[in-house]
Amino acid sequence: MTSPLTSKQEKLLTLFKTAIEEEGKAQKLYTEALNLCEEASLRRIVESLIEEEKKHEEILLKKYGELRRTDEFKDIA
Repeated sequence: MTSPLTSKQEKLLTLFKTAIEEEGKAQKLYTEALNLCEEASLRRIVESLIEEEKKHEEILLKKYGELRRTDEFKDIA
C-alpha cells in the first residue's frame, strides 16, 4: 500500500512538472521564431536555443525520475 503525498511532496513534484512543461513551451516559442528567420546565421542561433531547451527538458525529466526514487518518495507510486 502506498502512502499519500504530503503537501510539500506534492508541491515539489508540481514544480518539477511545471519546469518540464515550461521547457516544452520554450521549444515551441523558439520553433515559431525559427520560422520567421531568413538569415542562416540567425537560424543557427535559434536552432541552438531549441537544442538547449531540449537538453534542459531531458535533464529535468531525468532528475524528476531520480527524485521519485529517493527515500522521501519511495512509498508513493
